[in-house]
Amino acid sequence: MTQKPILVWGEALADLVPEPGEDGRYRALLGGSGFNTALAIARCGAPVALCASLSQDAIGRRFRTRLAQEGIGGDWLGSSPAPTPLAVIEPIAADGAAAYRFHLTDTAFAAAPPLPDDPSAFAHLHLTSFGASVGAPGAAAARLMADMSAAGVSISYDLNIRPPALPAREAALAAMADRIACCDLVKLSAEDEGWVGADWLSASLAACRRPPLLLRTDGADGAVLSGPHGLHLPVAAPPVAMRDSIGAGDVFMGALLAALHRRGRLGAALRQAGRQDFAASLGFAARVASANCEVPGCDPPRLALPVSE
Repeated sequence: MTQKPILVWGEALADLVPEPGEDGRYRALLGGSGFNTALAIARCGAPVALCASLSQDAIGRRFRTRLAQEGIGGDWLGSSPAPTPLAVIEPIAADGAAAYRFHLTDTAFAAAPPLPDDPSAFAHLHLTSFGASVGAPGAAAARLMADMSAAGVSISYDLNIRPPALPAREAALAAMADRIACCDLVKLSAEDEGWVGADWLSASLAACRRPPLLLRTDGADGAVLSGPHGLHLPVAAPPVAMRDSIGAGDVFMGALLAALHRRGRLGAALRQAGRQDFAASLGFAARVASANCEVPGCDPPRLALPVSE
């Protein structure tokens, strides 16, 4: 029987990554939080489709070719005559951290992709970063979340905050709170939490119809999954020979969703998943994300999923 895929909603853009040296050279890599997450899911062996708008330019065509090569479904890709959006990455810090400057205005990002007409065709919906909360794509994402929730599809959301790409702070916080309200699983980094504030996060979670699972990631310090009934599961980050952290959070989330999909713990089953399901899936996600940090840009490894007990 064909398994239902995970649907990822988020941006696809070109990452301009600085090359080592002093000559100011940059290399263009396919990226964006939505693309990175879908790539990680596919390379971990789970079925996945991407919902994003792509340019008709040469980079947009590269995206379509790459998605097909990786086995990522493209039935819900939009097509825009505007150019591909860009993320210019500042020189990588000594700890591998990356800072971004975005070029989104008058690009393919401004167009919302087509929405699936059958939400029940998917095992899970994952939304990520500013592609879920900004402009026309953000408004369409809100409609998709409502449709998926009504169909009983589980939903996750990675805040993945990039302040330069967001509107005014209050508008951004309101949009993110609205997305959280529909979620079964919310992911944010320590940096994200510092930007939104602990009080805002607590209030947003408290306003949810059902308390979601909360995944906090903190780079080399690992991650913690918490949730109802006292759930508190830390996972350590394996030691790495750090190259850069580009896409590490996206890869962690993609690997986690792929592992939960393998164990049959998406959809309604996500709320019934046990500690063993989460512990095994988190450990796998940490290994995949750490391996991604040892190569330039976002290039997750192909690792076998843990076998369900």
